[in-house]
Amino acid sequence: MIDAVFVGEEDSAFAGGSYVIVQKYLHDLDGWNALSTEMQERIIGRRKLSDIELDDSIKPTSAHSALTTIVEDGKEIKILRDNMPFGRAAHREFGTYFIGYSRSPSTTEQMLENMFIGRPPGNYDRLLDFSRAVTGSIFFVPSATLLETVTE
Repeated sequence: MIDAVFVGEEDSAFAGGSYVIVQKYLHDLDGWNALSTEMQERIIGRRKLSDIELDDSIKPTSAHSALTTIVEDGKEIKILRDNMPFGRAAHREFGTYFIGYSRSPSTTEQMLENMFIGRPPGNYDRLLDFSRAVTGSIFFVPSATLLETVTE
């Protein structure tokens, strides 16, 4: 996973750093919960209870897991990602904070393009019919070594 997260010698001045994307999504839980479990699984691309990825033969190309899988030269380009659900019940606001670390900003940019525009265009991530991004930023986090070289 280290190779997926930290910049390497391809950009030696920034080696050891990482690109971090942070997003806040709000969810239409009423709409999502109105779907059958099977439809939810097809939108996500995974089984709801076991979290096992659907076989490619039945997974739609518009599934979230299909569109956020990036392959270059026959090799999957990974990122380190996590999600934290949150809610403000009194405001009927429910969502997810997403954070992802990658070696290159192009990986997460491609994921976002696939999700919002589609691969091919128009074949967008159907999860976005129920979740909308309300914030999003990408940052470069330098290595401690790079920070030590910075002078006033």
